[in-house]
Amino acid sequence: MKKVYFDLISGASGDMLLASLIDLGVPVDFLNKQYARMPLEQITLEAKKVERSGIQCTLIDPKSESSNEYRHLHKIVDIIKAGGFSIQVFNSCEKVLDAIATAEAAVHGVDKHHIHFHEIGAVDTILDIVGVCCALEYLGVEKVEFSTIIDGHGTINSAHGVIPVPVPATACLIKGFDLKIIDIPTELLTPTGAALLVTLGTQVKNMNGRVTAVGYSCGNKVFDNHPNVLRSFLLDDSSVGLNNDKVCVLETDMDHISGEVMGHVAGLLFEKGALDVSWESIFMKKGRPAYRLTVISNPETSQLLADLIIINTRTLGVRIQNVDRVVASRSSSQVNFLEHDLTEKKCEYNGYSFSKLEYDALSALSRERQIPLLELSEMYIRQKSH
Repeated sequence: MKKVYFDLISGASGDMLLASLIDLGVPVDFLNKQYARMPLEQITLEAKKVERSGIQCTLIDPKSESSNEYRHLHKIVDIIKAGGFSIQVFNSCEKVLDAIATAEAAVHGVDKHHIHFHEIGAVDTILDIVGVCCALEYLGVEKVEFSTIIDGHGTINSAHGVIPVPVPATACLIKGFDLKIIDIPTELLTPTGAALLVTLGTQVKNMNGRVTAVGYSCGNKVFDNHPNVLRSFLLDDSSVGLNNDKVCVLETDMDHISGEVMGHVAGLLFEKGALDVSWESIFMKKGRPAYRLTVISNPETSQLLADLIIINTRTLGVRIQNVDRVVASRSSSQVNFLEHDLTEKKCEYNGYSFSKLEYDALSALSRERQIPLLELSEMYIRQKSH
């Protein structure tokens, strides 16, 4: 399994997270091509090397024609959706944006769909979120981990006036996570940085895995007694293609709901981080036809998903089991197929390997070229063999 670990030496912002992934090997040209897919004003992302505390770090500088234009949440989601990214990238972006919107709405006491966002609407924020999600896919990262969250103290000026640090939206986002305040009198952790971390990643006490690359990024601020840098590690914790991890299996049997409700609940579960959702037809007492819902989740999200199941189905209980899982190691890369850049997924297990193209992009290509999906798959296999 390939994963990235963010060492939050001096907090995190969206641009610092993105810059650290660029330092790990994501080409700036690749990111600019992804940005060009969205209906936004002219955008150019530039990156340069600067020195911080004797360390060579990547600093990014996004340039756009109107980077201060503010937008509502649904407009931003529509812009990203129009880019035609993979389902994984789009879903990740949507989750991060929704997390920020929910936090901002809670702070201001309004519905998230009606609030007029300031920070969230800026083009820079869109570039940070889309850039990080595309960069993680480019690197083939399957899991994101991060250290103890770091922030400064004091107050800062914002569009709403003088506010405390951690800023209210950030404080809302990091509920339930370990936080350390260091003696720097300013904001170190932005809402965008916090949302990317807590939505896409898991906080762990210790980094583990084989280090394959190390990236450094920095912010524009320079502190006298503390390095304003963020460090990322690209890790491989597979062993001869074999991975073992622990997951939770949630089950409940229901004879009182329809297939429509089951489909709706499955969508909600995936949105909240379920690894897999399935259901099967069974018979319960008195010969009643019913469904058995089975959900696989990370241990950290099992209680959240159990709550969601009970509230949305009105089932009376959910069985939760902690189980060991054996999985093949997976990675992804960009390949050119029929003059299109598509994502290729590669799986390895105990010396055996196979690969396939990402389904959504292949399906879109099938419709565009009016070639049956099976025929495209066969063409891809022939191309791979030559």
